[in-house]
Amino acid sequence: MPKLHTTSRRPPSRSARPARSEGADTRGDTLADQAYQKLRHALMTGALLPEQVLTVRGMAEDFGVSLTPVREAVQRLVVEQGLEVVNGRIIRVPRLGIETYREILKIRMELECLAAKEAAPRITNEEIERLDGVMQAHLAAIQAGDAHETLVRNTDFHLSIYRASGQSILVRIIEGLWLRVGPTLNLLFPQYCGSLTGHETHLVAMDALRRRDGDALGQAMRDDLTHGSRYLIRLLKP
Repeated sequence: MPKLHTTSRRPPSRSARPARSEGADTRGDTLADQAYQKLRHALMTGALLPEQVLTVRGMAEDFGVSLTPVREAVQRLVVEQGLEVVNGRIIRVPRLGIETYREILKIRMELECLAAKEAAPRITNEEIERLDGVMQAHLAAIQAGDAHETLVRNTDFHLSIYRASGQSILVRIIEGLWLRVGPTLNLLFPQYCGSLTGHETHLVAMDALRRRDGDALGQAMRDDLTHGSRYLIRLLKP
């Protein structure tokens, strides 16, 4: 990921230069598409922090491309509100206010439950088994106190379920919401990292998946969102 520096008053729990987004979707036909997908993945998985400042040159060096594809990627993400440009020149990761977060949370509650219900009868047995491995990796990251890996595995678990719904428009909207909230999830750590409640809701979700129970799966997703948001709202309050 890019060469970065941060203006956040909260020090990063890891290096200010995040690792490459190995799980990023780089199927785009152009270098700009690939830069966009890598940067988008970094935002969604919390590899970047709220108020962290990025440089086009640093990102270009890391992605192995010229400045132009990165500028195009940044422009797309600014439109999607995943990034912001301050004073016409500083590229920064936005910091969500509490009211914006509450609004996003209400929308996520409805859309993610809907996607989960649609996914339950459609997801393949092979994907269910893969998600069991993701769940175990998520647990290991929690136990190791690895905040970033916890977020990466949690993102994979949730979005894989939603993508299994086959509802491409719905999934794109959900991913846009994760794009905006991903960096803010870093605020949960280290306080939240020791909690196993997220793992417990994932266990319930896995049981629902195996039974193809859409209602139970949707409720598990709702419960997971509810629990994590309680911590985050307290931290976002002025």
